[in-house]
Amino acid sequence: MKEKSPSFLKIVYFDEAAAQDYLDITNGGRLDWSKEENRKRAAQILAEIEAQAKGGFNIISFLKGSISGNIDAKTSGEVSKLLDTTIKNTLLTDYIAKAHTDEKIKKFGDSGVYAPKNSVTLYKMYSSYLSIVPKEQLPFDFDVEKLNEAVLGERGYYAMLLKTESVPSSVLRFNINAFKNNYSLADLSKMNLTYYGVEVGTCKQTELGIDQEFDFQGKSPKVTAESVLGMNEDAPNQENDLAVYDIVLAGVKA
Repeated sequence: MKEKSPSFLKIVYFDEAAAQDYLDITNGGRLDWSKEENRKRAAQILAEIEAQAKGGFNIISFLKGSISGNIDAKTSGEVSKLLDTTIKNTLLTDYIAKAHTDEKIKKFGDSGVYAPKNSVTLYKMYSSYLSIVPKEQLPFDFDVEKLNEAVLGERGYYAMLLKTESVPSSVLRFNINAFKNNYSLADLSKMNLTYYGVEVGTCKQTELGIDQEFDFQGKSPKVTAESVLGMNEDAPNQENDLAVYDIVLAGVKA
């Protein structure tokens, strides 16, 4: 018996481009609409659009009118928006149905996240408020406007840590353009959500600091005579690697 897909009460974050890439890969390419099961899905999508549109609306007549140029711009815009919304909703349900049984998709259940101390993510969360704070009262020496332009302006992903991990072992990265319903990074810290992500690499926790943002070369651990001979028992342990996950979906699970 096929396992039923989980349902979500609310979607806070959904990276549609990443989800589409995942479905394309797992399906061996874009869906083949010549197959019977996919033709049925297409018919269901079109029927849903007709049901949501005004009474008497027929999608086939609309498409014919669009080709011949007999559809006014307002009607065309409304239907195009409805079509776009319906297809995106289908993408969401298709992604959840496929990803929830895929062991390669990491699931983090009912957890909160927080921005690492002194990280780019933390400054991003506060950046919109910093302009009203006098410069002499800021806890750092950065010029706020230049920080926003040089570091935040071109950045696409922001890293967070899980509150459920007392010793961090995972880094969750969020695409700033994938938030739904006007949510933001700051909202994530106030929520307990379920996250679906893909592991993309590793990093050290110290590498999340804004002072390490452009340290591409990295630093080799310092080797001393004491460490070689095992004489320095008080020396700190080498910092552990954290698994980095790019998050595709975040929401409140039913």
